[in-house]
Amino acid sequence: MRRKLNSKAVSLVLAAATSITMLAGCGGAATPSQTTDTTGTETQTESAATETADAAATTDIASQMEEVKVEGYAEAPMLAEQVSAGKLPAVDERLPKADDVFVETVDATGAKLEIGTYGGVINMGPAGGSWGLSRPSLESIIRYNTDGSYYPNVIKSFEHNADYTEWTFHLREGMKWSDGEDFNADDITFWYYMCHLTNYDSKKSWAALKEDVNGEDAWAVLKKVDDYTVTWTFVNPKYPADFIENGDFKWCWAPEHYLHDLIPDSEDYPYVENEYYPSTGLSEEEVLANAQKKNIDAATVKDLGKVVSYNFWNTSGIPTVNSFVLSTVPGNSSKDDSLCIMDRNPYFWKVDAAGNQLPYVDALHFNATSEDGQDLLMFRSGEIDIITIDMKDIASTLADLRDAAELRQWGTTNWGSYQITFNYTSTDKNYADLFANKDFREAMSICVDREQASQLLTDGFLEPGQCAPAEGNVGYDAAWTSKWTEYDVEKAKSLLEGCGLVMGSDGFYDFADGSDLMLTFLEYDGGVDTSYPVFEQYYKAIGINCALKNLEVAAFDEAIDNNDWVAVMGPHTAIGGASLKDRAAPFVPIAQAAEWYGEYGTYYATKGAQGVEPTGDMAKLVELYDKWRLTSDESEREGYQAEIYKIHQENMWSIAYLKAEGFYELINSKIKNYADNLVSADCYQYANMTHYEVLFKAE
Repeated sequence: MRRKLNSKAVSLVLAAATSITMLAGCGGAATPSQTTDTTGTETQTESAATETADAAATTDIASQMEEVKVEGYAEAPMLAEQVSAGKLPAVDERLPKADDVFVETVDATGAKLEIGTYGGVINMGPAGGSWGLSRPSLESIIRYNTDGSYYPNVIKSFEHNADYTEWTFHLREGMKWSDGEDFNADDITFWYYMCHLTNYDSKKSWAALKEDVNGEDAWAVLKKVDDYTVTWTFVNPKYPADFIENGDFKWCWAPEHYLHDLIPDSEDYPYVENEYYPSTGLSEEEVLANAQKKNIDAATVKDLGKVVSYNFWNTSGIPTVNSFVLSTVPGNSSKDDSLCIMDRNPYFWKVDAAGNQLPYVDALHFNATSEDGQDLLMFRSGEIDIITIDMKDIASTLADLRDAAELRQWGTTNWGSYQITFNYTSTDKNYADLFANKDFREAMSICVDREQASQLLTDGFLEPGQCAPAEGNVGYDAAWTSKWTEYDVEKAKSLLEGCGLVMGSDGFYDFADGSDLMLTFLEYDGGVDTSYPVFEQYYKAIGINCALKNLEVAAFDEAIDNNDWVAVMGPHTAIGGASLKDRAAPFVPIAQAAEWYGEYGTYYATKGAQGVEPTGDMAKLVELYDKWRLTSDESEREGYQAEIYKIHQENMWSIAYLKAEGFYELINSKIKNYADNLVSADCYQYANMTHYEVLFKAE
């Protein structure tokens, strides 16, 4: 619905947005919906019609999609011209066979889509980081709805055997890569044996395809059953949370016909024996030379493998199955170009309910901006169609643009804003012992006047809060949200002294042995430059000396990985999220990932070869996680997750000072099918939930 809001109304909207009823998370009772046998043109309905045998009947979005039959196809005028000129096959030859075409009928909220019109471009701001171009274009194995239900997407359907040791993927017969080559089981076996198990894609560590067999890492056995069927076989049960729902397992394919001469057989990337592909016999020097011939510039094979088989959407010329593909025109073919263009995929395998091949728009344009605020100016002038906007700018922008702009609100799964955390595995015993004391964490929480901080940082928009699930999210508890939020300077000082700290002559606390206590907060890319001074005054007021050290993100991550840090403000991998199904690593110490558990995670990831062995409640988290991932019983999983949440509530390893901030966008009011109240979460791939392929401009 179009929104015409004055300043007061926007304030009410923003207040309401902090309590959006979000979803049962990527957790809760997300229902995997699938088919194993289809007889007509496949729609979202049919791919969501049959639930797995162990899933109870629900009223989730995926299982309620309306069935639509399509008779005949249409295409964009620009593609029709290419067909007439003999440059493209006819549209029905570019799509999968009738039973396997994906018919898109509803958005991620379950709302019925409007039949669109072809043409035009969607102008956006800068492409951003390495994942920026993927957000509006990436097509993954499954796709989520806002209620946590999901359905097969690139694959036609999936199933598993009774004990979860074998999973079967069925592909879409006749589906093509963006260059017109067949997409089939060979592209999956090639990806797995030539790109993934060799670690050419740098992601052999993905948990979805790994398991522990007799104390050693082992990987799934992938078999090609026929051109459109593959099986993944494990020794141990591989339950949905650890496989199809795993947040890392977004794709399992690569274009064999394009990449075959870019795969080395070298000391660092040795050939993995398999029945489908022989060794390429190529040296690293040879594959780098071959890459140059394809205009792919990579200094090392490590770099090459990542850009062609992991962040492939950023490399011009690589075939994909995505809705939009990177332009090959120089000057528009890099995410760093002043104008980066992604063109519609002429072989895209989805249509609307009327049989119109998607996407509707001809291209996505990503426009570089040179200074802060330029993107907002470009939106006001009509040069950009979609913009992420700060709360403070919403009311004035809508008031000025009136009917020309509409507000879209995204729910958040973040556990609070303005987070800090500490190095619980510090090699300095003074710091490790201090941080392990919950009284210290409470002191660092209650020393901040959250009401005042909210006024200073957000003009009062964000309410005081804590590092806890937001209302409407899995695990929400009002007591958790308000824990340690009462401003009390004297109690904070008393708690610090109870931790054994001694006030020094300079007015700051020292450790009991007389050594200085200095909380040096790391940040990356200047992310907390404006907020740190607000919190610094509170910390110093209770006698905690502190400083801020800014690092580029790569150096920041290196410092964390090397365990060379004391505290962090604005963590790179913050605690929490929608649920464990979203991504388990932010919740439990199982990887070298989140700052709040540091080297405890490294210990788990390396089976004790590196890192610090967790004890106490940290160890309980790991124990509960292993139980959670090793059961297919949904109620048991919910119970284990609830216990994990309870441990977090008790310990408060990270502190947040305000409630989580929602995510807001303004869109050109001519854009249609852009859903409202979407959810920003990793397992939903953030902006991917918008379904850019169904957006169109109504003139």
